[in-house]
Amino acid sequence: MKTQRQQRRRTKLLTVTILSLSWLFSCTALQARITSLFKVPADLNAPGRRVAGGSRSMESCFSENKHLTALVPQSHIMLTTAGNPVFYFFIPKTAAPTVELVLRDDQNQTFVKQSYKPSAQAGVVGIPLSKKPLEVGKVYHWVFSVICHPQARSNDKVVEGAIKRIQPEPQLVKKLENATPQQRLSLYGQAGIWQNALMTLAELRYSHPDSPELKAQWQALLNSDGVGLGKDDVTADSAAIVSEPLLQTKLDEVQQSK
Repeated sequence: MKTQRQQRRRTKLLTVTILSLSWLFSCTALQARITSLFKVPADLNAPGRRVAGGSRSMESCFSENKHLTALVPQSHIMLTTAGNPVFYFFIPKTAAPTVELVLRDDQNQTFVKQSYKPSAQAGVVGIPLSKKPLEVGKVYHWVFSVICHPQARSNDKVVEGAIKRIQPEPQLVKKLENATPQQRLSLYGQAGIWQNALMTLAELRYSHPDSPELKAQWQALLNSDGVGLGKDDVTADSAAIVSEPLLQTKLDEVQQSK
């Protein structure tokens, strides 16, 4: 009888050990997959501002002490292969009547202007560039503004940067042909094509909002070397980034002009 009890204890201990090792190996494998999601291209920089500055007027515009933040690399320039990419911003809960995305070409001419009415919720918002596609090889300067007081635009909360549409290398195109979304994320990230990597992961997160691995990947992408978007940049509670449904409609377009 004693031998049977000892045998059961050993079996139970062995089972617990195996489960513990399986969990450890799983976590280690996950960590290995997400340690380097984005590789910053060399010599790629542009003037910009990722986080909107604070001011006394913020109290009448944002209901909480949070900052408008663009989800972009520290270089302030984003690469994309898409003609109509999606821009991502963390928008705090705001009483502002309008937000606005403006792109200008290399001649400082307005390329596109899109205006929206913000929702009452805070979160990461995906704003697709509609109607007019970017041209390959050109760099566009973009400005995203939360218009707190339409009659006093100096009080706008503003983030800005640059975006360039590129032609992907033939080798990359070939690899992407039969790649899964997860594989595309890795391929775009290692190629330094930020906007494609961000769009791919955002779509995955929207499709699988409860996936721990995708939440971890989202956090890892924003904290990659050369990106470094931490909780102090976006929100006091970093969970608000990873738990907020992405690509959910938070803005209703009210007007658009060239």
